[in-house]
Amino acid sequence: MTNPIGIGPAVMINRIAHNEGASLTTQLAKVAQLRLQLASAQAGKEESDQASEAALAHPANGAEIDLLI
Repeated sequence: MTNPIGIGPAVMINRIAHNEGASLTTQLAKVAQLRLQLASAQAGKEESDQASEAALAHPANGAEIDLLI
């Protein structure tokens, strides 16, 4: 048995598409849809990480200082 933590995103996307019962003709479309969702989630996470890092670089109030502690 494999450890799910060691499985790459591409393999997991293919497994999800297969487990959802996508037929062979629609499996490629399902994989593309899941990859798009993954890419948009990663982009959203990067944007929020950059915004929080910028706020913490120059704290403006006590709440931001508490985040540093």
